[in-house]
Amino acid sequence: MQLSVLASLPIMFTSAVLAQQPGEDTPLNETEYRRCLTLMAQTADANMTLGQLRESCKTLSQGSVEQRSAELKTEPTTNPASEPLQKRIEMEALNRSNRFLLTPHNRNYVLPANYTDRPNAAPFEQAAQRDINLQNTELEFQISMKVLIAQDLLHNNGNLYIAYTNRSFWQAYNTGISRPFRETNHEPELILSVMNDWEFFGFRNVLNQLSLVHQSNGQSGDLSRSWNRIKGNIVFERDHIAFSLSPWYRLPEDKEDDDNPDIEDYYGHYELRGAYTRNDHIVSFMTRRPFTRKGALELDWSFPISSTVRGYIKLFDGYGASLIDYDVRTQSIGLGVTFTDIF
Repeated sequence: MQLSVLASLPIMFTSAVLAQQPGEDTPLNETEYRRCLTLMAQTADANMTLGQLRESCKTLSQGSVEQRSAELKTEPTTNPASEPLQKRIEMEALNRSNRFLLTPHNRNYVLPANYTDRPNAAPFEQAAQRDINLQNTELEFQISMKVLIAQDLLHNNGNLYIAYTNRSFWQAYNTGISRPFRETNHEPELILSVMNDWEFFGFRNVLNQLSLVHQSNGQSGDLSRSWNRIKGNIVFERDHIAFSLSPWYRLPEDKEDDDNPDIEDYYGHYELRGAYTRNDHIVSFMTRRPFTRKGALELDWSFPISSTVRGYIKLFDGYGASLIDYDVRTQSIGLGVTFTDIF
């Protein structure tokens, strides 16, 4: 008897939710609205109210930006279908109501074949006091996610996140040295994200962020690389084009604790990114210290191959491909797939 009562509770709760019909401010038809609420009732956090469940369904259709559980102060001024970054922001807002989902932060990808012209074995040979034979082709992957920890800050326009990105370079095919991970870069962040709707020469400033960033390779001794920054991120979008400018300030360290005192000579003080999407293809770039001898340029192309993964090609030329290579020029090409993209 007790089991049957417990089993009926989700149905009773779902029925109560479905009793709320779509109002005039909900563009969904009744069937879509009920389907959305059914999914929300089954997967949402137990602390969510009925009003919050309804608001989550409205978010998907109305294009609410970063405001899931609160009333919208302004209506979206753009067409989400024509501005993919806007659409991603809206989908992230909906996904936060599902406690079984992790929100992607940066790209999540795997490059089974990442070819580098001249692998940098010098730091490892110095640490091991012997020759290290690195292979030109290795496996590179990145895992990146974020979690909302506070919302509706700064007059309901701001949200606070913690994020983590892991990028690893694995000598997976190098049986001669037992397939080691050559380098792993860890990047935890605390991010204040603020929505905006300011326009400049036809481009809309959709997002501004201020972050506290730590980046290290988790090593010790001569192989240790790390630094801490306060980082900004200003994001603009227009139709199928998006770009961001990310300036930063390196937090000072004691000289005896500084593993890489000249890292700013190679990484510089800002990073510029841009992307263009058309017919579900995305071409993007990243550059640091352009037009100098110590800069970097990355070119990316992703394209659809199935409903869950996308093909991914990445070209890199310059300094700072990883922390261990921050002062070494690298030229590489990687082929693989991405699971979550920019848009």
